[in-house]
Amino acid sequence: MKDLSLLVSNVKAKAEKLVVKHELLQKENKSLTAEIEKTKQELENKNQQILVLNDKMKLLKLAKNVGGESTKEVKLKINEMVREIDKCIAQING
Repeated sequence: MKDLSLLVSNVKAKAEKLVVKHELLQKENKSLTAEIEKTKQELENKNQQILVLNDKMKLLKLAKNVGGESTKEVKLKINEMVREIDKCIAQING
């Protein structure tokens, strides 16, 4: 009977350890999930910054090239850039 009591006691102790470990893992999982969400948001912000900077770079290149081009070519480039900006806005809103 003592052996059975000892076995039950050991099983109970192991079960309690498992419960504690499970709770710790749940807390760690929650923390890591929050960190992942934060990192995703930072990545999205950086991607938006890249888009804005790319647009600025294109505009600067266009402004640099405007001096030697005809008005028609400039208007075509501006229209192309406006379409690209509209696509970016649609992606942001979508």
